[in-house]
Amino acid sequence: MRFFTSFCRKFLKILILIIVSIHPIFSYAQDNLFPLYPEIKCNVFFWQNIYSRYTTNQGILHDDKNLSIIYEIITLTPKTNPNYRKINKERIEKVKKKYQKILIRLSENPNAKNAEEKRMAKLFGSHATAAVFLKAAKNIRCQIGQKDRFLEGLKRSGAYISKISNILMSYGLPHDLVYLPHVESSFNTKAYSKFGAAGIWQFTLGTGRRFFKINYTLDERWDPIAASHAAALLLKENYEKLSSWPLAITAYNHGAAGMLKAKERYGDYPQILANYQSRTFKFASRNFYAEFLAARNVARSYKQFFGEIKLASPIQTRSIVLEGYAAIEDILKVFELNADTIIELNPAIRPPVFKGSKYFPQGYRLHLPATKLNHPNRIATLLSRKYYHKEQRPSHFYAVRKGDTAWKIAQMHNVTLSDLLIANNLTKNTIIYVNQNLRIPLPGERQIPNAAPTSVPIAKPLEIPKVPQPILAAILPISFGKQEALPQESALTSDSAAQPNAFTPVNPEIISGNLKVAYVWTEKDKLFGLINVEVEETLGHFADWLEIKTRTLRRLNKLRYGRVVHMGQSLKIPLSRVSKELFEERRFDYHKRLQEDFFSAYKIEDLQPYYVGRGENIWIISKQKFNLPIWLIQQYNPAINFHNLPQSQKLMIPVVEKRS
Repeated sequence: MRFFTSFCRKFLKILILIIVSIHPIFSYAQDNLFPLYPEIKCNVFFWQNIYSRYTTNQGILHDDKNLSIIYEIITLTPKTNPNYRKINKERIEKVKKKYQKILIRLSENPNAKNAEEKRMAKLFGSHATAAVFLKAAKNIRCQIGQKDRFLEGLKRSGAYISKISNILMSYGLPHDLVYLPHVESSFNTKAYSKFGAAGIWQFTLGTGRRFFKINYTLDERWDPIAASHAAALLLKENYEKLSSWPLAITAYNHGAAGMLKAKERYGDYPQILANYQSRTFKFASRNFYAEFLAARNVARSYKQFFGEIKLASPIQTRSIVLEGYAAIEDILKVFELNADTIIELNPAIRPPVFKGSKYFPQGYRLHLPATKLNHPNRIATLLSRKYYHKEQRPSHFYAVRKGDTAWKIAQMHNVTLSDLLIANNLTKNTIIYVNQNLRIPLPGERQIPNAAPTSVPIAKPLEIPKVPQPILAAILPISFGKQEALPQESALTSDSAAQPNAFTPVNPEIISGNLKVAYVWTEKDKLFGLINVEVEETLGHFADWLEIKTRTLRRLNKLRYGRVVHMGQSLKIPLSRVSKELFEERRFDYHKRLQEDFFSAYKIEDLQPYYVGRGENIWIISKQKFNLPIWLIQQYNPAINFHNLPQSQKLMIPVVEKRS
């Protein structure tokens, strides 16, 4: 039987290779799979220099439409300087204004006078008109070099590139697609965008829900192998729709629907690039295919650009399927491993599992060092019933009300004040507001302050001095709203909901909003509830949490197909399949996951005031002005009604910096 199984596997592999080699669509031998169109030669050359010549300490000032026009290469202050962000921003703006003034002068008088004007005019050619110069003045862009990042990505790629290549081949896809993660993430398994794209293939939540399990304990987008299978499926789907690899690759960034629309209107890739206009077809989408070609060129010939480098060794693992819910401390004990090893080999598992507030999910394929599964006795021990739990550890949270104190909340839920504060990353300077949601730790849960998602000290629980609760409360004067004199026994109070400013810091990791079911009633022997839609929530989310179809919610609320829900909208939800408590728990976990993932990749450097302009709403401010998620802006402005922002309304906008 073993011989037959082994023979079948070998036969299937050979069959796949034969099909791939003879199929005209996916044949690797074809030179025109990824054509270098004349229209994008300068773009590819530009990105090739970005990846192989200029480092992150250099800024390239260029025209954002014609990448052959480069105004200047400026030196940037390195990140080691504490004020580097401000210094570089001012430097870039100063140089931009310099060239804007020159271009405006040329638009007024194309006859260049001084040497700098002549140099600038020459960049645009002898036939440039006043309109060309005036338009160029608005299109100056600064691109930061990526040579050092690309080099690190090359080294990291060694751990996965062979497996990814095999995965792509198994789906009948061109091998060279293996270089696409260089563009998306530099093969950084912890890559995370401000709007929630995760992993080396940068799947967003919306697209990720089609292919992965994504919840508070498990997010398969972070697993390079699982994500590569999904990326192969998505790329193959794009190609089948668009019949062109340049379009299929562009669709990976822009979306297949948008590229189908562009193809129907303009035809092939060069015509789309020249004529297609869309609110979302901006610089990133226009350049995505050129970036891929450039990254492929550099990665395939990396010795030419970087010399001899040592690539990471392929990661070898073996795995077992967990038949029940398992605690991190039991996994570590049974297999005699440290936490960092388990974290590294299981990137899809989220930090709450490693911190002990959640169990490894039932049915999860646990990845272990290859040598660990050579000991059958350990496997038998792990699979014994005593190490498994029948249910996942639940999440509990409390919506803060006026008049609450930390001491009162802790007593109400039978937890210590210190555990409550640590579970919510509260410090003596943190200000929290009514309608924020505090996570209530479970009895016996190990509390670790500020635990990093990539290196969690599992072995030793936090040791907190045994201080009497009233004394501990007195030395942690945290307030809700404005700071004022507090009773000695209070660490938290909610006498007001003042607007935060630079002197009243907010903890953005605490979820704002009303996540509770506002009202429950029975109708024809069926249970229903009323909720208000919060930021980042969709009908699809509600349907998932309620274990129903989206169309059920549409029918229940008389919403026509295609209409989206908006923040603050009231919705009627059925509570027949899922209890009110479980729905609220899933809702809380979703928002908590968004925030935890964001702060694992970004930190808040500062706050800056912003006054709402005419016709602006929170979407415009969030997406177009500051490139920040709406929920983050909301966290720093808890007293503001975002449904109707008046002109000149003052907002505090966080200044976000990527963690190193």
